[in-house]
Amino acid sequence: MRDTITILGVPIDRVTRNEAGTITEKLIKESNKSCKMIFAPNVEFIMYAQKDEEYFKILKQSSLSTPDSIGVIIGAKLQKKSFKERIPGQSYFRKIIELSNEKGYSIYMLGGKPEIAQIAKENLKKLFPNVNIVGTHHGYFSENEEKEVIEEINRLQPNVLFVALGAPKQEKWIYEHRNELKVDVATGQGGTYDYEAGRIKRAPIFIQKIGMEWFWRLCREPSRIKRQLVLPVYLFKVFFAKDKTKGKFD
Repeated sequence: MRDTITILGVPIDRVTRNEAGTITEKLIKESNKSCKMIFAPNVEFIMYAQKDEEYFKILKQSSLSTPDSIGVIIGAKLQKKSFKERIPGQSYFRKIIELSNEKGYSIYMLGGKPEIAQIAKENLKKLFPNVNIVGTHHGYFSENEEKEVIEEINRLQPNVLFVALGAPKQEKWIYEHRNELKVDVATGQGGTYDYEAGRIKRAPIFIQKIGMEWFWRLCREPSRIKRQLVLPVYLFKVFFAKDKTKGKFD
C-alpha cells in the first residue's frame, strides 16, 4: 500500500529520497516490461490539473509521485499532515544516476534544448564514471521525427527513461506513449538537464533547506514571475477548501 497525501485531488507519496530510489528499483525489477510512470508534482502541476481533466487523471495514475516543492509541503501542513522530506527533481534524478553508477541500470535522457542532454551526460560521466547512460535526444523533435525517437529508445530498452519536455507536456507524452515504450520506468524531469549541463546553478544548500529555492530562481530568472503568481492562488484554494484532498474533477 502506498503512503500518500492527496492535495486537491493529486496524490503524492510520503517518501524520502532514498525510499524513492528503492521504489524505483522495485519497479525496474518487476518481471513485466511495462512502462511505469513516475512524476514529481509541484504547485504548478496541481493547479494546472484543476483546469485540465486529462492531466488531472494522468497524475493520479503514477506508480510514484515525489513531493517536489515547498508549496506541496505547505499543502500537506494545511491538512495537519507532513511529508518526510522535499525531493526536488534534480535530487531524485541524481539518486537514479547514483544507482546506475553502482548497479548498472541503463538510462536514456530525452528532452531539453539541442546538445544540452549530451553535455549533461558528459558532465555526469566525469562525476559517475560507471553511470550507464545509453542514449540522449533533444526535445525539439517534430511529429514525424517522434516515431524515430521512440524506435531508438525501444531498440536500447533502457531501465529508466528521463523525459524533460516541461510540464504538462512531458507527463502527457509519457502517458500517451506508455504502451509503446519498452522501458521499465519513465519519469518527467523538467529543467534538470540544464542544471547538469551547467546552464543553471542551483541555490546554495542552506537556501534549499529552508525551502526558498523558488525565490533564488526567481531572482536569477525574473521572467519566472508569471509562473510564481500561481502560488498565492494555490494557497488560497487549499486553505479555504472544505476538503483539501478533492480536486475539481473528483
